[in-house]
Amino acid sequence: MGKKLINVIVLLGIFLFGVWVARLYYQEPEITTETDATVLIQNIKDVCKLVTVEAELQEIYDEKSNRNVTVYLPLPTNFTFSKKASIEVVGKVLVGYDLEKITIDVDSINKVLYIRDLPNPEIISIEHDVKYRSLDESFFNEFTPKDFTQLNKSAKAVLKQKAIEEKLLDRAEEQGNEVLRVIQFMAKGFGWEAKVQKKLFEDVTKRDSSILSN
Repeated sequence: MGKKLINVIVLLGIFLFGVWVARLYYQEPEITTETDATVLIQNIKDVCKLVTVEAELQEIYDEKSNRNVTVYLPLPTNFTFSKKASIEVVGKVLVGYDLEKITIDVDSINKVLYIRDLPNPEIISIEHDVKYRSLDESFFNEFTPKDFTQLNKSAKAVLKQKAIEEKLLDRAEEQGNEVLRVIQFMAKGFGWEAKVQKKLFEDVTKRDSSILSN
């Protein structure tokens, strides 16, 4: 009876040892990750912007480029290898005014508030997301990280152009004029007069072309 008990204890011990070894074998190794982050603050400045229009825009377009390769067979023969990206860009465009350009003078004797040099509306910011619907490339003309950086910049430029085509700047100007009317109404309620002097471009085309160049 004692011998059987010893055998059972030995078998149980072997079984438990086997379970322990198996758990060590199949257990996922503990991974220790060390993160070394360095934050560089290059420039911080206070800004004063008035957003009068916020729009969500979407555009689908293609960008194509060719690469010419000369192969000597033995005579020089030119081959053209193309690549094309079908891009969908979705973004949020904020249009408004840079209030730092405004000059405000107060005539406390005559109770007149002068608002001068009111700028034209501008595109304040563009937040965009790029989705590549398809990428067609050739063996001698593949997409590189530099290409994707340029495609991302082009997508932002496409949204800026679409914002102008959708006349968001005109809408922003209408909203800005409404804000000025509210200011004049409030000033009048306090017994003051608000006089506004705008700084205008020669025409809308010049204004839009100036924004695109930035």
